Amino acid sequence: MKKIKNILFDLGGVIFPLSFQATIDAFLKNGATCSDNNFFQKLCSDANLEHLFETGRCTAAEYRREFNKIFECNIDDNTFDSCWNAMILGYPDINNTLLHNLKSKGYNLYILSNINEIHVQYVEQLAQWPKDLFVKKYYSNEIHLAKPHKECYEYVINDSKIDPQETLYIDDRADNAETGRKMGFNTINLPQNGDLYKELLFLTK
Repeated sequence: MKKIKNILFDLGGVIFPLSFQATIDAFLKNGATCSDNNFFQKLCSDANLEHLFETGRCTAAEYRREFNKIFECNIDDNTFDSCWNAMILGYPDINNTLLHNLKSKGYNLYILSNINEIHVQYVEQLAQWPKDLFVKKYYSNEIHLAKPHKECYEYVINDSKIDPQETLYIDDRADNAETGRKMGFNTINLPQNGDLYKELLFLTK
């Protein structure tokens, strides 16, 4: 194995702990009509709305409007965004320290995340990352490609000019990690909300 020079991070469930149930509960509390056991299935199946939003093919305004139609509710924009962001359970200090430590060790840090306009604004405000912490952030809503499609990884490789064999890629979804492995990355399939610091401790020594 070549020496690791680059680290490619997923966001949700890796750097930011997630609770999808928190968002479901918030929307149901604010009038969405749906049982919580098929909430995201309904969201993804109706006109493929979720995929369109995370690949930047519909705006936040369009997403809110269609969501309100699907779930037969009338949630105002600010309340909607608060409910939608409820799944992001903060930004652990230990992960912030880890990122800065890895940067100081000379690793090139990148992000590759399936994400949307509302969450991008929220996590950027939450984290307050210095501009030079990451070489580049690849957000699905900006590059119009989403994991686990191999075209998404090809885009990152071609744009960043990184060698996958010199790159460690961390993702909490098994299908994303597996595609990354097939594309030549050294991969870690971190359990959702797993101990990122412990997993990458070997790189900080």
